[in-house]
Amino acid sequence: MTIRTGLAAFATVLALPFVAGAQNAEVKFWLKAAPNNIQGCIAADPSFTREQTFLLADGQAQIKSSGGINVKLKLGRDGVYHGDYSLGGLHLNIVADIHSTPKSLEVTSRDQGCKWSAVKS
Repeated sequence: MTIRTGLAAFATVLALPFVAGAQNAEVKFWLKAAPNNIQGCIAADPSFTREQTFLLADGQAQIKSSGGINVKLKLGRDGVYHGDYSLGGLHLNIVADIHSTPKSLEVTSRDQGCKWSAVKS
């Protein structure tokens, strides 16, 4: 083993704890309904206008809340996670961007124009 190879291996070992730690995250959001949500959206407010927790552990992301929402998310582009959720007649798309500053969470319906969003400063 050359000195260069040994140094590269040593640097890799030192970096592993930082890489592993960066893969896990917990971010809490408080969603707020858009002011122009229609009546059907407003009926879903109790499920969304409460604390939502984005969890990332071992490469698996999800949103959980005490309102009964538990959605697994898939990684899109770097740090942006997407998932679908159905609540009554609403078909919702959830997008969590934990790479941006500030971090954001957005829930939108595909068919009725409902929207809830939050940022974490």
